[in-house]
Amino acid sequence: MPSPTSSPPRSFTLRGRAARPLSGPLAGIAAATTLSALVATQNYFAFIRAGRPETWPKLFLWELPVWFMWLLIAPGIFWLARRLPVHGPHRWRNLLLHLPLSAATVFITLILIGMVKFPWLEGAPLPLTNPWWLTMLREYRRIFAIIIPIYWVILAAAHAVHSYRENQRRSVREAQLQTQLERARGDLLRMQLQPHFLFNTLHAVSALMERDVPAARRMITRLSDLLRLSLDDDSRYEVSLEEEVEFLDRYAEIQKIRFGGRLSVDYDLAPETRRLLVPRLLLQPLVENSITHGLSRLERPGHVRVESHTEDGRLTIRVLDDGAGLDGGIRREGVGLGNTRARLEQLYGADHRFEIADRPEGGCEVLIELPAGVHERTPSGIQGD
Repeated sequence: MPSPTSSPPRSFTLRGRAARPLSGPLAGIAAATTLSALVATQNYFAFIRAGRPETWPKLFLWELPVWFMWLLIAPGIFWLARRLPVHGPHRWRNLLLHLPLSAATVFITLILIGMVKFPWLEGAPLPLTNPWWLTMLREYRRIFAIIIPIYWVILAAAHAVHSYRENQRRSVREAQLQTQLERARGDLLRMQLQPHFLFNTLHAVSALMERDVPAARRMITRLSDLLRLSLDDDSRYEVSLEEEVEFLDRYAEIQKIRFGGRLSVDYDLAPETRRLLVPRLLLQPLVENSITHGLSRLERPGHVRVESHTEDGRLTIRVLDDGAGLDGGIRREGVGLGNTRARLEQLYGADHRFEIADRPEGGCEVLIELPAGVHERTPSGIQGD
């Protein structure tokens, strides 16, 4: 049986800035270059209309220092956005603080642009005169209503980026918690199977001790083998069908001893299905259900057959018995079947079938249909690598 010890949850990788550290600066460079080109084009036609045509490359070079200076200033505005967010309990106070900060930042940026742009660019439209700061102040008074919104646009972008990253982190945390919850539920369901199976087996051994001691000893030996096999690599939620059948066969050997030759179990497994993954402990509760509720009430020998095949990427497993069938056609699920249904829901969601029905020729049939795969899934249905 699986151990109740939980395996570490599957790790998640936060994709974004950490995964692509250059994406932000490259996007900023692209945006600054694009804005320089657009404004240069607008100015190109404006100079033509003014009767003072300039070449487009020269106008483009005039605009580059403007927008790349804003690109250099942007991290500082992002920092202010983190320190003084315009949301939350202090949003109105912070919003008021951003008003003088925006005016000061824009004026400083304008000075820096002037220091870079005009001494080095021949023919720039606003040459510096002495004193230079009076020139910049006059220019600031002229265009502050146009350029201050740039500060607020960058501030809004900073908040948008912050909200996006916060939502990403929240989604990852929620996914991690959901995976841990589903894994814990899976462990709990598997733990419920252990005492159920052990109780039934030990009860059979106890009954056998009164009439056939050697057979009881063989059953204890088989039970020991079964438990040892179940303790190997118990962290997996899925195993290959071949492993599952091997485990089932150990269980069937115990039941054959108990029934003294009145029980037979055989398998008809398509070769390609043996390596496909199925939920751990899928078959044993189904066969146990057939024996307990279908075959144990018979006076004649009973037979259980396990079949598997694939079709259109689906694995179909059938567990057939020739026992008493459903009690009046009414299906009553015990611990084993209930846990099996719950684990199928956890691993595959709606992408599975689990049906129990009477067979026309007598007995009962359990049909399970799963996606055919060789990559293990978590209880939340996510396939591993």
